[in-house]
Amino acid sequence: MKVIFLKDIPGAKKNQVKEVANGYALNYLLPQKLAIVATREMIATLGNKVNKTEDNNKKVDNKTDKLLKTIKNLKISITAKANEEGHLFGGITNEDIQKILKEKHNLDINKNSIDLPQHLKELGDHKVTIKIDNQETKLKVIIKSEK
Repeated sequence: MKVIFLKDIPGAKKNQVKEVANGYALNYLLPQKLAIVATREMIATLGNKVNKTEDNNKKVDNKTDKLLKTIKNLKISITAKANEEGHLFGGITNEDIQKILKEKHNLDINKNSIDLPQHLKELGDHKVTIKIDNQETKLKVIIKSEK
């Protein structure tokens, strides 16, 4: 019996059309709603659904690529209070970077996408990793002393 899998299971992926034993389909896959019987109409519907999903994924990937290229070319400047040795009195956090990107560059980045292992606590140039949809780029952050 030909079935279309509705969920990933060992030996089959979601939306895969596969020939399985009748007993396996009738006694396990169909009652557990892990698969449906593959008719011509269902296979055609599945093909359309997969094509739409692929198109949507391409659009999202294109938006992500454009956003990452924009971020890569940016340099943001932050002024903060520091002592004579160049140590900041407070640290620059991913929330601070997110706020600057939103206010000055109109980029809406999730603060969790800004990868800071620890707060930036020194004056100077820093490279900050931005991760979006399993892709990443570096943002140049320049921290200057308030005068």
